[in-house]
Amino acid sequence: MKTNHWKDIARVTTIAVASATLVISGAALANRTGAESFAEKAHQHSPHHGNHEDHNMGDQHSPHHGNREDHDMGDHADVESELDYLVHMIPHHEEAIEAAKILRDRTERPEMQAFAEEIIETQTAEIEQIESWLEQWHPERDRATEYEPMMRDLSDLEGDELDQVFLEDMIIHHMGAVMQSRMLLQQELVENEPVGELAQDIAQAQRDEIHQMQSWLQDWFDVDSHEVMREQMHQQRHDNGNGDHH
Repeated sequence: MKTNHWKDIARVTTIAVASATLVISGAALANRTGAESFAEKAHQHSPHHGNHEDHNMGDQHSPHHGNREDHDMGDHADVESELDYLVHMIPHHEEAIEAAKILRDRTERPEMQAFAEEIIETQTAEIEQIESWLEQWHPERDRATEYEPMMRDLSDLEGDELDQVFLEDMIIHHMGAVMQSRMLLQQELVENEPVGELAQDIAQAQRDEIHQMQSWLQDWFDVDSHEVMREQMHQQRHDNGNGDHH
């Protein structure tokens, strides 16, 4: 049975980004500059701008406390083929859209509402495009795939709690898509040029959105997303130790 790509990606990405944070200092200021520009675009429902590298994730202090065991890399997530990438991207996008709809309807922040609308619009269009490609190129494909949710249930949350949980979880969720897209490109698994272009677009756009979400998380809640990721990493290892292996 194929391992769960997105859960493994979250684990690997959490450690990689946390480790990069220790090496790169002084990146927070550059990120905030890009994030401020991004926030202005959010009001216009078009936040896909910026030119940051995804290792520049900031280095602010956080009130969150997590156990740091970055040497434990876990299972390495992989992309086996273009088909594999496309099939797995559908439920991943669907989860983001579902969470964004809850946020759009309940958040009190106009920036977050605009951001949610952008996620819904962009990722719905991407799903439709992927479905069209699958029908065209892989009409006999096996659509069955494992997908374990990466985000917490937002249905009972509201106000600041809703916004904070959404940001914490969507950062890691986006990192999964960025890593999966980069794997497809770096491993030269692209069979159809439009898929490569989509992967590049997803990697760039969601990387920019990660920077914006990190800025909001720090500015509004005084939370460093890297500490959140370390906590989630610790919890994930705890869950795996209790029999949640794949």
